[in-house]
Amino acid sequence: MTLLVLFGVFAITLYTGVPVAWSIAFSTLVVIYFGLVPLPPSWFAQQVYMGADSISLASIPLFLVAGGIMNEGGLTRRIIDLANDIVGWVRGGLGVVNVATCMIYGGITGSATADTGAVGAIMIPAMAERGYPRDFAAAVTAAAGTLGIILPPSVVMIMYGVITDTSIGGLFAAGIIPGLMLAVTFMLTAWWVGVKENFPKSETRPTVTSFSKHLLRALPALMMPIAVLSSMLSGLATTTEAAFVAVVWALLVGGVLYREITLAGLWKIGVETVRMTGAIMIIMAVSVPFSWILTVEQIPQWTAGLLHAWGAGPTITILLILALLTFVGTWADLGPSLIILAPILHPIGMEAGLQPYQLGLIFTMALGIGLFTPPVGTNIFVVCNVAKVGVNAVTRRLIPFFITSNICLLLVAFIPETTEWLPRYFGF
Repeated sequence: MTLLVLFGVFAITLYTGVPVAWSIAFSTLVVIYFGLVPLPPSWFAQQVYMGADSISLASIPLFLVAGGIMNEGGLTRRIIDLANDIVGWVRGGLGVVNVATCMIYGGITGSATADTGAVGAIMIPAMAERGYPRDFAAAVTAAAGTLGIILPPSVVMIMYGVITDTSIGGLFAAGIIPGLMLAVTFMLTAWWVGVKENFPKSETRPTVTSFSKHLLRALPALMMPIAVLSSMLSGLATTTEAAFVAVVWALLVGGVLYREITLAGLWKIGVETVRMTGAIMIIMAVSVPFSWILTVEQIPQWTAGLLHAWGAGPTITILLILALLTFVGTWADLGPSLIILAPILHPIGMEAGLQPYQLGLIFTMALGIGLFTPPVGTNIFVVCNVAKVGVNAVTRRLIPFFITSNICLLLVAFIPETTEWLPRYFGF
């Protein structure tokens, strides 16, 4: 009865247009009010406070600020120039440049939406001007934008680490190989489509002088993710301290070296960071009492028992987890999906033989695929707005990227070393 009321109220409020955070909070309060869980309302307030009282969550606004400063300071243009020198001369090269830019930029922002929006605003018009179909330009940006949550730092990994009590530094280390693997497959996919459809290519090869110039211009910004990761992986800094290093580095590069940061730009960055952080923190806070009820009602154990009753072994269980995460990701926002499903599926995945960091990357990658999958793929709507094309046209172009991303997801799910080797190497 408790679960029926909890999920029933949550579904009804969500369907009627109530924001996700308030739907979670209201459904929990209804369960408490009707005495289905014998706890006073003050318990709810205490749990909400505890949900937001985590020093690791302080790194989220810091990483968002650092990414915003870098973008406002002209980083995106410098990365595109460098990537164009490296791979822009091949057939369909601007698609490969698009992926390479998202890969580097994603290693700074930690946000898929920010990655997609910043790169798409420059790359989509540039690709269209060079003769690339707008729907392809939008599709490759939507898919590659998900690298922002897979390559460290990642806002999603921070949330997952807090929810499941998994080392965030270990998750960051675990995301390096899958992120690079996904980036390479996206580049190969963009190149293959470019060759197949005879997309244009640059007729001139880059010179040593041009490459050196663009590398020198972009190098200070490119060093930021290296500095942040090395400080964390070496044990010199916590996640929050490393995020502070990122902000200082971004201010020095964007404000002092590049000199493209204005007070108006800083105000815009601050407003956007507060908006995004507020949404994340509210959801994280109200999810704690919601998750507590799920745990007390033994939902993970009940689900695991049901799978055993059906005769589902470890392989089938893992495939079902992948299918469920991918399906939910296509319909719901990434944050709420993570918060609701992590407490349920984490113990089931561990029982099926998945490793802690491996499971974290499975969550991140599977839900990330939902960001460029209809009907509610956030990245699709971002790029469609920029490219001025229809969702259906972009969706057709996304099919090859959907296939390759799922192949990478399966490799991560069934080859633990893709996510466990680096954390083990760095001592996590």
